[in-house]
Amino acid sequence: MIHTVDVNFLGYPEAIASFAIETSEGLALVETGPYSSYNNLVSGLQEKGFSPDDVKHVFLTHIHLDHAGAAWAFAERGAKVYVHPVGYPHLNDPSKLMHSASRIYGDQMERLWSDMNPIAEDRLQAVENGQEIALGDQVFKAWHTPGHASHHIAWQLGKTVFT
Repeated sequence: MIHTVDVNFLGYPEAIASFAIETSEGLALVETGPYSSYNNLVSGLQEKGFSPDDVKHVFLTHIHLDHAGAAWAFAERGAKVYVHPVGYPHLNDPSKLMHSASRIYGDQMERLWSDMNPIAEDRLQAVENGQEIALGDQVFKAWHTPGHASHHIAWQLGKTVFT
C-alpha cells in the first residue's frame, strides 16, 4: 500500500510530499522533503500508524534539498538510502551541496531547508539504470532520467512510477 504524506512545507499543504510504501522488509519512503519539514513528515507518518523507526529504506529521485534534505535523519535511524551514482558523494559529504544552496538562498537557508548532515557509506547505495531493489514482496526499479537534474531517477514500483 502507498501512503501519501504531505510534509506541509512552510505551512503550505500539498507543496511537497513523501510516499510511504509498506513492504515485508519495513517501510520505504520515496523522497523525504527538506529537513526543515522533518517533524511534519514524522507527524504525518504517525497519523498513518507508523514511526520514523519503521522507515528502513529511502528512495530518492534526486538530491535537491526539497526532495532529499531529510534523508540523513532516516539514515541515522538505520535506513538505507538509494541514490543515483552522481548524487552519492554529495549525500556522503553534503558540504558542496549546502555551500551552493547557501549562495542561492542566503539568509533563508535555515527557514527553507535547515540542516543536511553526511550519510555514512554503509547507509548509502548508488543504483544503476535498470537496477532492481527487491524488498520482500515489492520491487523498485531505477530508471535514470536526466533532465531536471543530471542525477535524476524515476522509481518504478509495479505500474506506479515516482518521478
